[in-house]
Amino acid sequence: MDQVQDHQEERWRDLRRARLLEAARRVFARLGYEAATVDDIAFEAGIGKPTIYRYFEGKEALFEAVFAQTLDDLEARLDAALAVPGPMAERLSRLVGEMVPTFRDHIVPMRDLSGGETWKRRVFRPRRARIAARLAGVIAEGQAAGEARAVDPAVAARFLIGLVWSGTNSDLAGDAEITAAIVDFAFRGLAPEGRP
Repeated sequence: MDQVQDHQEERWRDLRRARLLEAARRVFARLGYEAATVDDIAFEAGIGKPTIYRYFEGKEALFEAVFAQTLDDLEARLDAALAVPGPMAERLSRLVGEMVPTFRDHIVPMRDLSGGETWKRRVFRPRRARIAARLAGVIAEGQAAGEARAVDPAVAARFLIGLVWSGTNSDLAGDAEITAAIVDFAFRGLAPEGRP
């Protein structure tokens, strides 16, 4: 009986933590990290402030957990996109299309945080390597199929990530426009129309 009760309590803690993270995600998206408070998050989650501190040390730890979950979600979407076969251009377009909203909504705003560079080093950079590996795999497969010239797939993947970063910092209007511009530039570069 104790095992059943322990399992139910663990499940309840997991559900409460997930509800806290979702509330924090909404508050950070609406107010930004600097303006958001633990009180705002507790109110949004419908719980008392002390409950948050049972799960997280404070706002920074909560933000880091929200950001890590965001990257988990992105990686899951990338894996689902990778499972769909097709030519390299289509596959890269799907991957970039998954990356753009996450970069725009979650990664680009980190640059405005106090200590944003530290956040990027600690939280994003290890994940960036995993994202780059997925892109590099598609590029290598495209090279093997004759769809891409011989370049270092790892370098090309890092360049693509840089294009996503820049595209989400641009004046382009929406995710589809940003994705199309990135993929177009990746495949055509600065060559004049009609030339490969």
